[in-house]
Amino acid sequence: MDRSVLESEFLRPMHTAWLAKLDCAEQCRKDWKEVADECLMFYGRSAAAMWNDDYSKKFWKNVKAPRFRITVNKAFELVAIFGPSLLWENPHRNVVPRKMPVFPLEELASDPAMGPIYQQLQQAQDEFSLRDRLTSQLMQSWLNYTVRETPGGGLVKQCEKATTNALIKGRGIVVARPYTTPSSGRVLTGGFSLDPEDLLIDPDARTLEDAKWIAIRHVDPYWEVERRFELEKDSLKNKTTLESLWQYSEAFAQTGKGTASRKAGQGKDLIVWFEILSKMGAGCRNCDMPKAIQEQLEETVGPYAYIAICSSVPWPLNCPTEKLRKGMSNDQVRETFKWPIPTWQDNRWPMEVLDFYPDPASPWPMPPLQPAMGELKLLNFLIPWLCNRVWSSSRDFWAVPRQHLDDYREHILKGEDQSILPIPAGTDANTAVRILQQPETRGDLLRIIEFVSMQFDKRTGLMATAYGGNEGGAQNRTAEETIAKQRAIGIRPEYMQKQVAQWQSQFAQLEAFVTKLFVKANDVSGLLGPLGATLWQQHVEGQDMEAITRQYEYTIEASSIRRPNRDRDVINLQQAMGIWMPILQQYGAATSDYTPLNALLKKWADYHDADLDDAMLPPPKEPDPESAQQQQQMQQVAMAKEAAQVAKLEGQAAQAQAAAQAQAVQASVDPTADQQMRMMMAAQEHQLKLDQQAQQFTQKATQDSDKFTIDLLKKALSE
Repeated sequence: MDRSVLESEFLRPMHTAWLAKLDCAEQCRKDWKEVADECLMFYGRSAAAMWNDDYSKKFWKNVKAPRFRITVNKAFELVAIFGPSLLWENPHRNVVPRKMPVFPLEELASDPAMGPIYQQLQQAQDEFSLRDRLTSQLMQSWLNYTVRETPGGGLVKQCEKATTNALIKGRGIVVARPYTTPSSGRVLTGGFSLDPEDLLIDPDARTLEDAKWIAIRHVDPYWEVERRFELEKDSLKNKTTLESLWQYSEAFAQTGKGTASRKAGQGKDLIVWFEILSKMGAGCRNCDMPKAIQEQLEETVGPYAYIAICSSVPWPLNCPTEKLRKGMSNDQVRETFKWPIPTWQDNRWPMEVLDFYPDPASPWPMPPLQPAMGELKLLNFLIPWLCNRVWSSSRDFWAVPRQHLDDYREHILKGEDQSILPIPAGTDANTAVRILQQPETRGDLLRIIEFVSMQFDKRTGLMATAYGGNEGGAQNRTAEETIAKQRAIGIRPEYMQKQVAQWQSQFAQLEAFVTKLFVKANDVSGLLGPLGATLWQQHVEGQDMEAITRQYEYTIEASSIRRPNRDRDVINLQQAMGIWMPILQQYGAATSDYTPLNALLKKWADYHDADLDDAMLPPPKEPDPESAQQQQQMQQVAMAKEAAQVAKLEGQAAQAQAAAQAQAVQASVDPTADQQMRMMMAAQEHQLKLDQQAQQFTQKATQDSDKFTIDLLKKALSE
């Protein structure tokens, strides 16, 4: 190859091509970005933001701003009403092995030829199921641990930011990645919120799943980027494009020198770069690059490539031209361009998005406020002018003849209530002083505002019932009417809650993928202990990635992320205690296992903010072997006595029955029928008495045995 080619920036064409792709992606999302910015303005900007020059020139030219610049913050109400119902607590994750079909082993085993083989296969399947249960328990413990350890207040805080973005801008994003704390080398996994403005998507795609590449925008100090990509120190110092407040403060403290360096453009310390994940290779297939380098790069990197691009740097940050010049093996190049988290193996991106209302024709969603933006703008235009009109019509104007102006000026401007006004002689006060009536505010404007506000509420779901009120202020006449309205108004938030739960479930699966790649046994030893760390090494590290993502179901308990309804839970618990308390008490007395009863008491204490730890029933103490042997011997003696007594009663009953039969035979010789009848009745009566005595004795023996057992338990508990 020509040496001049190697000495040139031969990666610049690829770099320029990616900058063009990024620009196309920016243009593709332009419509969404404008709507999202407007929604954000109505949510968190100043009351006069809508009347700023840039905004007013866009929507109402040549309209003078009103005196009272009020912003009706319906966007904040949307977030404040729906946000808490969508995400309240850290999600509780369940990891369950997928159920396998149950085969009729009894019928299969009847086959003399294949029966033994089927039994061996069933034994192997049982071992496989045991391994799956162990793996799911280990993974569930880890995933429920990381939700609390995620920096910034746990996963719930990161997801709150994403949920707020989804309500305002239409999309919330949480990125999964491993991380370490500054004081430890232990690897943890977590989810981190990403602003949707920092995401760029392949403009040729209609959905995020169909995209061939995505890019994430970063703004970092140049020295952090140098450390990340192992570049020479200060090699990016002259490539910065933004100035941080930190840098500005330091430059401001340097009188003269700092000002001169800032004027010369040397005060910037931030660099804007893009992290690109591509499913179409390194992006040099059709670039104006040397053919040999182009083909070698495409063949070595393959279809899944990672490229870091900065507009002011003419080569990829992860693969500087100088490194290639010095010589890199194919394995080194492949390692340089590989995805940091190879989620392409599961055909997904290393993030999960929350879109409440997707746009079928675009990879960018519709913000929930977008259908109501026309009404929101009109409300924010009419209400300030209404306030302006009320203020102007509330002013008083007095008409006074010029010759009497000096006589009434002082009293009109500075006079107090119940003031006495001297009237010039020969002057009628009603004609000399008159107040001018301002025209009243027209009721049409109020009705228009009410109508527009109602239309906005219908589009966004902010009906009166969402605030705990009734439409029109009228009370419902029946309970059925109230329930019907609650069901109707609950459809939208319940649908959004379902989407949030699915979003969290998918993210749990994604985090499990990241966990399998980066978390090792020594990282979980503090959480799971030595035995758990060994099992982790065997069943998680040794598990196939396909099994981690496909063999287990990752679900979220929907109730774990919703706001708890304390009043409802207390009522339900009271009803349950009335049913289960007697049953659990009897169960505990019979088995000495008070765990279920203690769990019920613990739940009651939690709902009533009480501490019943000291009142929990302890498990029975184990008696010493000598006492247990004596008690067993005593019980055996008592049982032997009871058996002998029962045998004695049974013998007496047999003797009585034989005597009755003998008397019956003797009576058969007597021709007198009446005598035979009396003898038979006497025998039956005697037999009945014997049976009753035997039954009473058996009941008494059973009661004595139960009493003996209860006394033994009481003695064991007291010890």
